[in-house]
Amino acid sequence: MQQVFFRVTLALPLILLLIKGKFKLEKKDLPYFILIGFVFSAFLFSALSSIVFGCPIAVSIALIYTQPFFTAVLAVLSKKERVTLEKAVIIAVGMVGALLASGILTEQYSNLNITGISFALLAGFLYATYLFFKRMRKTSYTPLQGLFNTFMFAAPCTPILGLTLRLFTINTSFIGFSMLDVYQLLLLTLFAFFSTTLPYGLLNYIKPNKVSPTTEGTILLLDPFLHNVWAILIFQQYVSMIRYLGVGLTLLSAAAILKTKQKT
Repeated sequence: MQQVFFRVTLALPLILLLIKGKFKLEKKDLPYFILIGFVFSAFLFSALSSIVFGCPIAVSIALIYTQPFFTAVLAVLSKKERVTLEKAVIIAVGMVGALLASGILTEQYSNLNITGISFALLAGFLYATYLFFKRMRKTSYTPLQGLFNTFMFAAPCTPILGLTLRLFTINTSFIGFSMLDVYQLLLLTLFAFFSTTLPYGLLNYIKPNKVSPTTEGTILLLDPFLHNVWAILIFQQYVSMIRYLGVGLTLLSAAAILKTKQKT
């Protein structure tokens, strides 16, 4: 919770600097930005919580990137897209990949990290929800103005979410705050820029009506690939080959379903 809070809070002055102080927020758009701010906060909180509870990075990322399947469901429910037989098969392959990556199909129940897996899947759904709302952003705002407003409301939503969860758990590594030294504050500032402002700022520049879903999907799929590379090179965190197979199936199916959207 502390990392999410500081990442979005420290990102605000960075974005304000990039937009040269040109802040904009219309009263009629308040409900939209409050909602998307809460969704972003919950998404980032769930994604990091999966790692906190010991879910391997490769597994967590594979489950978070079930996002295209949740995106397809949201598109159908919102009547913006229909699921063809081809898409249904691709989704099924991806879900099998996600299950293989999670270990549910190959490991004993006692060996599974149910809490970490649950948070990763929740993050996948919330990521899809965030992207769904992002595509509804008002054109009167620049991408960075929209991101600033999103983070501005995500910041207070994070401690509110933490206080709510405190009713059910007292796990300090999950919802606690601690005093920060200069080194930790520097790390959080770097996270705020390189892991929050930069990637989601670039994501906000993608215009659905001008950039194909395949291009957007390619950008997004670079993220889990690099996560798995860092997990091996930096943390020496390896998982079984069957789980890596699941990761591969999930990412391939995500690319395939985005390609089918381009044909639609």
